[in-house]
Amino acid sequence: MTITSFFKKLLIKNKFLFFTLITTSAFASLDGIISPYIIGKITNTLSQKNFNDIPRILILYLVLMLFLNISFYLWQFCWGKIIKSSNQFLRSRAFNNFTYSPSESKMANTLNFINVNVKQIENQCIDSVITLIYCIDQTIVSLIYILNINGIAALVFLFCGLLPAAVPRLTRNWIQDGTKSWNQSYEIYNLKISDAVHGFNTIRHANAYTRLKLFIKNALLMEERKYFFMNFRRNTSNFFAQVSYTFSMVISLAVGSFFVVKGQILVGGLISLFLASDRLTSPIISIVNITNQLNSVRPLLENTVLQKPEPRQYDNLSFVNLSDKKKIIFDHCTLGYNNHAILKNINFEIFEGDKVLITGRSGIGKSTLFKSLLNELPLIKGKILIDKQLNKNNFLSNFGIVGQDTYILSESLRFNLTLGKDIPSSRLIKVLKKVKLEYLANKNYLDTQIGDKGLSLSGGEKRKVEIARALLNKKDFLLVDEGLSGLDDNSRKQIFALLQSLPQTIIEIEHIMSIEDKQKFDQVINLDTK
Repeated sequence: MTITSFFKKLLIKNKFLFFTLITTSAFASLDGIISPYIIGKITNTLSQKNFNDIPRILILYLVLMLFLNISFYLWQFCWGKIIKSSNQFLRSRAFNNFTYSPSESKMANTLNFINVNVKQIENQCIDSVITLIYCIDQTIVSLIYILNINGIAALVFLFCGLLPAAVPRLTRNWIQDGTKSWNQSYEIYNLKISDAVHGFNTIRHANAYTRLKLFIKNALLMEERKYFFMNFRRNTSNFFAQVSYTFSMVISLAVGSFFVVKGQILVGGLISLFLASDRLTSPIISIVNITNQLNSVRPLLENTVLQKPEPRQYDNLSFVNLSDKKKIIFDHCTLGYNNHAILKNINFEIFEGDKVLITGRSGIGKSTLFKSLLNELPLIKGKILIDKQLNKNNFLSNFGIVGQDTYILSESLRFNLTLGKDIPSSRLIKVLKKVKLEYLANKNYLDTQIGDKGLSLSGGEKRKVEIARALLNKKDFLLVDEGLSGLDDNSRKQIFALLQSLPQTIIEIEHIMSIEDKQKFDQVINLDTK
């Protein structure tokens, strides 16, 4: 996404807001000439000893300054509203693009963009462009004013003011490369520190603190070094712009003094001219600095999280009329990743209400089978036949997922169960009792926050919440991916008994299962023999 296309999208959504912003910015830009005009007017009035005119000039000054203050207030209000709209747009787009095609490889970049880059875009792009509009307005107003005082002097001031404008064109690519380099190093550091925090137990058990600290330290040093040089490049460009600005100020004063000596400008006119020339060259310098800011923000807007991913064109499923309560048939399926086969010639049928166990050694492809069924991975060969009745609305809405790593949102128990749907409390309480969470089955606990910042749940309780969520949504199928793994013996027995008692079709993946428990399934599919 380019800066132009980004602002086009904002403009379409906020036409009236941008119109008001530009209008109030134009009024606020009169700040560049009101004070020079009044000071010059008072100087000439005092020089000519027309003291009776002073009160009238001061009243005019008061009125103009009040008008200016109101304009600034409205301008800043519109500024804040545009920032709000921009942040909502960027964060929503990044999140929606992630949900459209989620993957673990995109998580760190998406979170980094939402938490860090959006604020950088606010500071370096939104603020910069709004300030740029104001500076352009102030430059135009000041130029018209000094042209009215003396045309030749005004052209000299304009020429001097444009001297710094060449700097950003010479340093643009240099600044962009610095920003891109820092952004890449920051993502690497952010990923490493995230791994260190989330993998705390693994690191502790491996006694790898020293090595890990060294890795993180090196990543941090690199990130801060790139950050320093990014700012150094920007500051260097600004330094040369300031040097050009210094020369323009001296030349402006020299030209103004020359016209006073020649009698073509009064002393008050010289003061007005000098003050107004500063309001002409200062905005031009600001335009230079803002251009540098905009050059540095381009890589942020070109982030892949803002690019809508291509839809996945997987066609694993064929919806047909199946007889004898058959619901799913794997028909000579070869499964794997990137055309690399993991499982070959898989054939089995699943009937309504079946309890199906899929076993096999680690890495054999048990989870790959689930992903292929859910159309998340393409089949290499074969077809998955699905009963036509399961395709009434959205095929995936038939499935509830119970995984080993159950994620609980930092919200109320009610929200974790309903995910925002309007479900009566009585039904929630009934389902909580059904999944053996009786102590949570009351209205007080329903509105209690759980997760990282609330009530802590055990692994077994989290699985039960996930099962309850599936029951509330009336899922016909439950896919259980290592749902018993990592639980204590008591929780494991409770979850297993609960799953066996449900009327839904259960397809369960387990790495280890006792012979006694295996006998309770309608089918046991051992992938090690495939």
